[in-house]
Amino acid sequence: MKMKQFAIGLTVFILIVFITACLAMIGYYHLNNRSESGDIPVGGSAEDIVSSISISEPSSQSVSQPETSSIPEPQSPQDEEPSSSETLPSEPEPSQPAEVVTPEPEPNESGDDWRLMLVNQTHLLPDDYSFEHTVIEGYYTFDARAAEALIQMLNDGRAAGYALRIVSTYRTVERSEYLYTNKIAEYQSIGYSAEDAAVEAARWIAPPRTSEHNAGLAIDVVSTDYDQVYGDLMHEFENFPSFTWLSEHCAEYGFVLRYPKDKQEITGITYEPWHYRYVGVEHAKKMQELNMCLEEYVEWLNG
Repeated sequence: MKMKQFAIGLTVFILIVFITACLAMIGYYHLNNRSESGDIPVGGSAEDIVSSISISEPSSQSVSQPETSSIPEPQSPQDEEPSSSETLPSEPEPSQPAEVVTPEPEPNESGDDWRLMLVNQTHLLPDDYSFEHTVIEGYYTFDARAAEALIQMLNDGRAAGYALRIVSTYRTVERSEYLYTNKIAEYQSIGYSAEDAAVEAARWIAPPRTSEHNAGLAIDVVSTDYDQVYGDLMHEFENFPSFTWLSEHCAEYGFVLRYPKDKQEITGITYEPWHYRYVGVEHAKKMQELNMCLEEYVEWLNG
């Protein structure tokens, strides 16, 4: 009996101690974890505490507004000249804007048809020759009378899947002189005499006033896939699909392959699969039909 009373008493004592301990813990927890609006969040770490104390809204006086003039204006692609890698080996735009004048080509063997004007080593471009300039694709100068046909040919070729790229169009007489002189020096550096170097250079670079580029009627054109393989104008362009399309369709736009492979002895210029000359649709198609270069065609017309 005494043992039973002792067990009950011990149980009650333990229960009282347990309840007292629980009440004490609840009170302590409540005291140390209360928060008011805007205080540090309950359970925040030391980093959270420092962060929340230091964060404050900046005053309007402390904010420094940048000056409008310090913000660069974005440039459109039209404002930038092509990089050398995009245009190599294209010719730079003339430093001074070309004067727009009424075109009055000099008469020659082709009569007064400016489209058939011969420009070669025996038919120099007149010193006073001028034409109305227009700019193509934001950079390249061409004779305004033939510009629309050129743009259409390039656009149609690209639409057909050929990434045609202009290399060169109008070239000043001064630029031609620079290129020709450099070519002569190149041949002299490998042992050619001055006379032989001049002759050989003329097969690759037309001397000043003998280049169709000086007349604004010629274009050198390749394609971006060609650029990925070659860094200069070479005969190998004839192996690219873009050349096939150009040679087959150029006459539809009034252009001819000016220096064909089988006419080098007549033109005096080595084969240039990249060089096309505007002569007008009817003349281009007839030249293609007769398999004539421009020198032959002009002579045939004036029979």
